[in-house]
Amino acid sequence: MLTVDPDWWKTIFDEVYLITDAPFVCNPSLTSREVDTVEQALRLQPTNRILDLCGGQGRHALELARRGYPHLTVLDYTPFLLHLGWRHAAQEKLPVAFCRGDARTTPFSTASFDVVLLMANSFGYFANADDDQQMLAEVARVLAPRGRFLIDVTDHDYRTQHFVPESWHEATDDIVICWRREMAGNVIRVREMVLSKSRGLLRDRGYAERLYPTERLLLLLQEAGFTEAAVQPNAFVFSPEDATDYGLATHRMLVTAVKV
Repeated sequence: MLTVDPDWWKTIFDEVYLITDAPFVCNPSLTSREVDTVEQALRLQPTNRILDLCGGQGRHALELARRGYPHLTVLDYTPFLLHLGWRHAAQEKLPVAFCRGDARTTPFSTASFDVVLLMANSFGYFANADDDQQMLAEVARVLAPRGRFLIDVTDHDYRTQHFVPESWHEATDDIVICWRREMAGNVIRVREMVLSKSRGLLRDRGYAERLYPTERLLLLLQEAGFTEAAVQPNAFVFSPEDATDYGLATHRMLVTAVKV
């Protein structure tokens, strides 16, 4: 069985992550298309106070700022990504605030936001499922009444039906990424090896994610105080013409809900 540090998410999002996940997180065209979908799904208004939760370097928030949304906040745990996003915002003079924190216990006041985005499959990282529920409860707390929540997650059914235990691809001319995966219930564990043809092994570590069947996720949202949940399957299908396996980020769905 693959062994994964329960706090893997605290340290994995670094310079190497920007290489391994470059097709997603360093892809302005893809980010723009994802923001198109978010705008349509939530019918965003310029007056909306928007929180990009677990937003990393704020690629979605920065794109929203470019489109004229002036009330944007990114919360993430990783200083490296937050500093990168802050630099980009400063260079472009974009109105995006960056804040470090834990998504289960954010520093924000109750009813601080009209919209919360949880993008790029950033749900199910915690070793204890109760922490996932706490995260949803925290989203509900910081949302104003009738505030809207959008969560972008791996499609559980697709992932379990198309489970691939091993895969690899070339991220760059120099970097090769190898994945070994195993399923234990609804948790997928991954060993990721990142190798440089010129420098050797750059990373050998594990991560894990809890996958939620749609009906279970909808129930959790209801228990956290959300209503009017709607599911958009196949919202983000990355490069369907590309046979490369990009793991959990490849095939995702959107769920939107409204704070009671």
